[in-house]
Amino acid sequence: MILKKGKTAHFLIFIFFLFFAGQLAAQLHPIYRFKNVMIPVDLRIGDSILPKGGYDLEFLRVSSPLSYFVRIMKKGKILHFLQGEDFQYDNSSTIPKNPTLKMSKNKDEKTLSIVFESGMYQKDYAKIRAIYHIEYEGD
Repeated sequence: MILKKGKTAHFLIFIFFLFFAGQLAAQLHPIYRFKNVMIPVDLRIGDSILPKGGYDLEFLRVSSPLSYFVRIMKKGKILHFLQGEDFQYDNSSTIPKNPTLKMSKNKDEKTLSIVFESGMYQKDYAKIRAIYHIEYEGD
């Protein structure tokens, strides 16, 4: 296979991207999945709008560097993949026993905040708390 000079650089960048994406996917560790979570507003994610309704939310962790992600899915299809932030506990008495999910709207900033807590007794990933801020459309 012979590539022209300009196309060689694009080909190498493409191969590097595939390698990097494969490495990231290999490091993703599922923590917990909530099924049919009702999202109360239309979410604006990048250039697309995700209409309000029921979605599966799968929370994941990457260990190096430590990062938290959520997959937004419908009928097994991944629609969006978002990064969240570590959200520290004030004290250990506020840690729930089981995984929990809380949502709140900030009407001034038009963001929906989703807080995921893995819980005290989660086998592999206990005491994790992460927050995700997503812009929304409408009221």
